[in-house]
Amino acid sequence: MEKLVIIWTGGWWLTAGIYAGRYGLNPIIIWASEWWMIVENPIVENYPGFPEPTSWYEIIEKMKKQALKYGANYKMDTVKEILPIDENNFSKWYKINTALNGEILTQSLILAIGTEKNKLNVPGENEFFGKWVSYCATCDGFFYRWKKVAVIGGWDTAFIEALYLANICEKVYLIHRRDTFRAEPIRVEKAKEQKNIEFILNAQVEEIFGDQVVKGVKVKQNEEEKTINIDWVFIAIGMTPNKMPGLDNYLKRNEKGYIIVDNCMKTNLPWVFAAGDCTTGNCWFRQLVVACAEWAVAAENAFKYLAEK
Repeated sequence: MEKLVIIWTGGWWLTAGIYAGRYGLNPIIIWASEWWMIVENPIVENYPGFPEPTSWYEIIEKMKKQALKYGANYKMDTVKEILPIDENNFSKWYKINTALNGEILTQSLILAIGTEKNKLNVPGENEFFGKWVSYCATCDGFFYRWKKVAVIGGWDTAFIEALYLANICEKVYLIHRRDTFRAEPIRVEKAKEQKNIEFILNAQVEEIFGDQVVKGVKVKQNEEEKTINIDWVFIAIGMTPNKMPGLDNYLKRNEKGYIIVDNCMKTNLPWVFAAGDCTTGNCWFRQLVVACAEWAVAAENAFKYLAEK
C-alpha cells in the first residue's frame, strides 16, 4: 500500500513531488510523457528567480533533481482506471489499474491530469491534422520557415505562437472571432509591432481547404466570405480538462469539466486532491508559478490528511 500516488498526464507535479518527498511520503509519480502546456512557450520570462529569459527545460531539470533528492519515484505507465477499493466506503482508499505495473493500492491521490487542446470542428481539420494542421507552433513551425501561416485564437497561447512564428515565417495571419483579446496586453502589443503579423478579426473559420496539402482557410468576416491563402494552420482556441476513467464516476466537476477543489486543493472525494490546469482552483490564471504553488498546497494537505487519519 502506497501512501501517496501522483497521477500526471499534463500538470506541473514537481513541486508536489518535492514537498511530499520531504514529508517522508515517498510518493509514486505515474507519468506518460514530458509534454504539457509550458513546453509550448520556448522562453519563460516571468518565473521568480530567473531575471533573464530562460527555457522551460532548465527549470524542469532543476526541479526534477530536487524531487529525486527527496525520494520521489517515477513510473512511466498508462493509468487505465482508478476506483475506490470499496465503493460503499471511500475511506478505504483507492486502487489504480495500470498498463505496465498492474494494480497499485494507495492511501491518497493527487491528480495532475492537465488539459487537451480544443478543436475547431470544421471541414479539413481532421483531414490535414498532423500534416498541415497543428496545435503546437513550437513543435511544427520550424518545418514551415519562410511560409505563410495562420494562427487561430485570441488567448495567450495564440499570441505566444504568433510571435514565435513571426520570427521564422514570411507572414502570420492571426484569426480571431472577436475584436478584443483575453491575452496579456504586453503580448498583444508585441504582436501589433510585428510587421509580418496581420490581424483578421470578427472572423469565424469555416473550412480548411487544399488538395494534397493545405492551400488556405475560408472565413466569414462581418458576414462576408473570404479566402486566405496559407501553407499551414495552427489552432489555439483553448483547452478541455482531461478525464480520469473510473474516478470520474464519483469526482465532481463544474459545467466546463474542471475538477472542483477547495482552497486546500481537496476534491469531493476523501484522500483525493487535485491542482493545476485541470481544476477550478486557479481563477483561470494558467501560469507556471500558480501551478507550482497549488501543487505544494496539495502535497502539504495530503500529508496533514494522512497524519490525522
